[in-house]
Amino acid sequence: MCPICASRICGWWLPAVILAFVAGCAAPRKTAPPVDPATLSDDGFLHYLAEVPLVTTDEAYRAMLILADGEDTCKSFEERRDKLVQRQIVNPAWDLQPDHVIDRGSVAAMVCKICRLRGGLNRVLFASWGLGDRRYANRELVYRDLLDPGTDYVPIKGGQLVALMTKADALMEERGIYETVPVELGGEADAVRIGAEGPPAPAAEPEPPPAESDESSPD
Repeated sequence: MCPICASRICGWWLPAVILAFVAGCAAPRKTAPPVDPATLSDDGFLHYLAEVPLVTTDEAYRAMLILADGEDTCKSFEERRDKLVQRQIVNPAWDLQPDHVIDRGSVAAMVCKICRLRGGLNRVLFASWGLGDRRYANRELVYRDLLDPGTDYVPIKGGQLVALMTKADALMEERGIYETVPVELGGEADAVRIGAEGPPAPAAEPEPPPAESDESSPD
């Protein structure tokens, strides 16, 4: 085959293959999970998430709310999506479907928003316009060692997402995005996030004991 013909074939064939691969990523999971994640508590959901081979959009949105707020109080995908869009964590132009597998780039873009990571010059200039926002976010998280190297348009695995959430949570605490106070639970120190209610009130100081009388008590 002559070089000109080969270049023409590659000119349409390679983009078509990439497009088909990306379209295949944005599809429902082939197998149903062993349990319905909607029936699980947040802790149970995170354990479930660590075991699933691929993550859906609805599951990723719930995970992002747990990362951002420490809990997910939403009852439906629509509530989660609207809350994340309102807080500018999700770009509505993505138009992700709840039961479709989500890609690394979409998750990376949400984590960058939650962790307030501006990134490099290209991300600041172009991602703010919605141009390559997920690609640059994926690069940013890889650069910061929050995410293993990989392409932004491939699906993210459950174990990868849980590991990313753990690292992002530590980064948020380090950057002071939320405060933590130590408390004692069952003899072991734990950390509680300070929300809108503010820090807990200090414990009241014990009253001093009554002064002893100089006079001796009668027999």
